[in-house]
Amino acid sequence: MDIKSMMVKAAESQADEIRNSILETIQSEETEKYIAEKMDKAINIPFVKDEKEAKIFRDVADLITDVIYYVSGGK
Repeated sequence: MDIKSMMVKAAESQADEIRNSILETIQSEETEKYIAEKMDKAINIPFVKDEKEAKIFRDVADLITDVIYYVSGGK
């Protein structure tokens, strides 16, 4: 194997590791919590208690991270 092929293979391996790390971060509880908190601060749903809003935003954040994971090639 020549040096160019070795370098390409090493770069592809690193890219795969980074991609997997990003996908893992997207699916983490911390990311879902962060997104839910941002939505909760930005949006007020009239006539809905704060506890119920927090649950709604957490569910939406879970959906968002699942979609991002799926369209990014996650299985």
